[in-house]
Amino acid sequence: MRVSNVYSRLRRVDNPVGNLPVLAEESQGTRLAVGPIGPAKPALLRELNERTVLEVIRRLRSVSRAEVARRTGLSKPTVSLALRTLEASGLVGPVGAESGRRGRAGILFEPIADAALGGAVEIAVSGVRAVVVDLDGTTLHEYVATWDSPPATAAAVVDTVGRAVSELERATGRPFDALVIGTPGVRDPRSGVLTRVGTIPALEGAALGELVAERTGRVPAVHNDVDLVALGEQAEGHGRDVEDFAVLWIGSGLGAALVLRGELVVGHAGGAGEIFDVPFARAMRSSGSGPNEFTELGLTNDGALALARRLTGGAAGWRRAEEVLDAVVLGDEVAAAVLDEVGTWTAWYVATLVALVDPALVVLAGPLGAHDALRPVVEERLGEWIGAPPGLVSSKLGARSVLSGAAAVAVRLAADAAFANRILERNGVDERNGADERDTSGGRS
Repeated sequence: MRVSNVYSRLRRVDNPVGNLPVLAEESQGTRLAVGPIGPAKPALLRELNERTVLEVIRRLRSVSRAEVARRTGLSKPTVSLALRTLEASGLVGPVGAESGRRGRAGILFEPIADAALGGAVEIAVSGVRAVVVDLDGTTLHEYVATWDSPPATAAAVVDTVGRAVSELERATGRPFDALVIGTPGVRDPRSGVLTRVGTIPALEGAALGELVAERTGRVPAVHNDVDLVALGEQAEGHGRDVEDFAVLWIGSGLGAALVLRGELVVGHAGGAGEIFDVPFARAMRSSGSGPNEFTELGLTNDGALALARRLTGGAAGWRRAEEVLDAVVLGDEVAAAVLDEVGTWTAWYVATLVALVDPALVVLAGPLGAHDALRPVVEERLGEWIGAPPGLVSSKLGARSVLSGAAAVAVRLAADAAFANRILERNGVDERNGADERDTSGGRS
């Protein structure tokens, strides 16, 4: 038995009862505390210590035994034992010696990058992009499939994902240890079914994870695409050192994601962050305001382009919403009017996030949201409306922001699967050795 695509991990959490370690399992955004329920077995304590040491090495990248002991509170002999086991398992290795210090230089350890591989897939309105990454997050191979319009059936979408997985595994010569898929829509964590998919109607009502597992033999972790943008920002963007932040995505659709106390908030039905559901447009229509582009099409690329066409009497030659905002710096008055309206609507949504969760930072993302011209307008509006507005930044992850988040999660899951597999292999050896000892004793007690 091997663990593959495991989206759960054990970690130490605060124990309100005493000082014993408590195991916590995280799975698709849900945390379940288990224990303490009795004296821990030596093998379990050993595994906990090894995982703790491995986590520190992953986080610091290159670290000595003494520094691991200092960071974890474990004794140096315990750290040494864990390091020997992790090195023998192929999860960490020596990389050199410390420099610039007096006395005996300690050996530095770092994670072994190719101990496991993760696959990351983005399903978008324009097609499917996928990468395979090692535990350093380095992209080893990439696969891109484009379509003029999204397929008419879920099976066709899944077939494209299946081809991406097959091609990447063929290129690397080995299977993925974890597979992560980003898609538009809300995934219900209880059923795995996608709803409110919007830009890819064929996936509405589909249990995407199950379909991909049947097609590829790999059980994927399926995430909302904007949630993955937030995880990408947390891993390598503006959210790296921020406990509480939000992402507002404006592109072919509108969405948001929340990270609170360092954890992605999914919600009981997976709909946390579906800010498109905030009924601004409905409220405007109910109040007697006439329809406009954003009440009809939402705060999206299509809405911005429709507004530009109306303001120019249909003469606008812009093909993408970003081109409209690009024209602002050239002094185009229509483009400036579009920017003003986009900025006002964006500020409404940001103000809603602030009123509900008060994040320290809001990251504007997506082809339209991350445009450099938008942030100053939103900041001006928020300064007028809110006494203590959050920090506001434009995402720098670019067009690969969803894929970057999927890759970051895939690295995490692949590393967890590699550790779990080493434990299973070791326990299997221990069980066989125990059986051999019993056999050779002739059953004597």
